[in-house]
Amino acid sequence: MKRYLAAFAAVCAFAAPAGAFVVGDCGPEFTPATITEPWEESTQTFANGAIRIFEIFVDPNLASGAALGVLHPVPSDAGGPFRRCTAIYSSGVTRYFGQAFVSQATAVYDPAQGLIISVPIAFADGSGTRPVTFAVNQAAGTVTLR
Repeated sequence: MKRYLAAFAAVCAFAAPAGAFVVGDCGPEFTPATITEPWEESTQTFANGAIRIFEIFVDPNLASGAALGVLHPVPSDAGGPFRRCTAIYSSGVTRYFGQAFVSQATAVYDPAQGLIISVPIAFADGSGTRPVTFAVNQAAGTVTLR
């Protein structure tokens, strides 16, 4: 039994490595129903509304059920503009974190990289907050971690 508890503790300790995030396409859990309420605190727009970031929470019964979504323009020859949803997840054992403080997000523009956004993220392990920083390049239609 002690071995199982030790293994469980080890998994929990490494469930959310410091500063470890991944970018991917938004999955099916990214729906209006999963955007954290109140929306005024969990969504924010940038670049005259062309870029929106938001927090989702997949299950209110989980301590770690949050992910960050980024709606952003993509270039199009078909008469766009079109938007893509890109997700930022934890790279830990569970891909979700505790909370994204979207209302505290900051942004600066870099002509070479695009809009660089930083959002404080908390993990359920109580280790405090650490920022996830990413660049949204509207010309390329990409989101990359910094």
